[in-house]
Amino acid sequence: MKRILMILILLIPALASGNEASKAFYDGVSHYEAGRYDEALAQFLTIAQTGTQNGKLAYNIGNTWMQKREVGKAILWYERAARLMPGDPDLIFNRNVALAQVKDRPEERETPMLSVLFFWKRGIPLKTLQGLAIGAGLLLWTLALAGLFWGRPPLKSATLIVGALFAVLASTAIWDTATRTGSTRAVILPSAVSIRSGLSDTATELFTLHSGSQVSVEKERGDWVRIVFAEGKIGWVKKESVGVI
Repeated sequence: MKRILMILILLIPALASGNEASKAFYDGVSHYEAGRYDEALAQFLTIAQTGTQNGKLAYNIGNTWMQKREVGKAILWYERAARLMPGDPDLIFNRNVALAQVKDRPEERETPMLSVLFFWKRGIPLKTLQGLAIGAGLLLWTLALAGLFWGRPPLKSATLIVGALFAVLASTAIWDTATRTGSTRAVILPSAVSIRSGLSDTATELFTLHSGSQVSVEKERGDWVRIVFAEGKIGWVKKESVGVI
């Protein structure tokens, strides 16, 4: 794991006016560096419980959970951090280390062809993908307008190439946005949990998921949530077993 970033306190606006929160962060850093991960986590979570939403804080909480070998909780906080600071290299590295330890692989959610066509959908943050699509679109319009004036064959070829690139980037961004819209992403927290057919511990066990597996939450009923893991893998699990990203 990459070492905790001690200067991140400067990047948390909520701490500027709160001496107690500031002290909690510094105490958390001290505990982390000394290997006292329980104490470090308590300090970091104290800040998070005030409603502070900061990518660096979430990243540090994820690091601390990883040191405690709680992969599911580490991935939960890494994913929360990724929503606030997509593209951060340290976060990407540590999150990938954690994801490599997840046992469940929902490959059946996509066909092999889609996995090949949209291989970057998992590797590039959505905001970055959208930016690339916009950039390709602007370049496409520039080349198209230039082609109207000069009409040179090389320029037409470049327009076709950029047009194809724009189509792929735009379709991938639209696909990724559509798959996220309307669904609540969550992470399985226990080391293993049974996904059942109904709202009872005695309901038929459909399948088992392990710590760190990511799911979509479809609906809630009391203490239970209905989750979707992959095509054909849908069921109910106790709400306490999932952490909403």
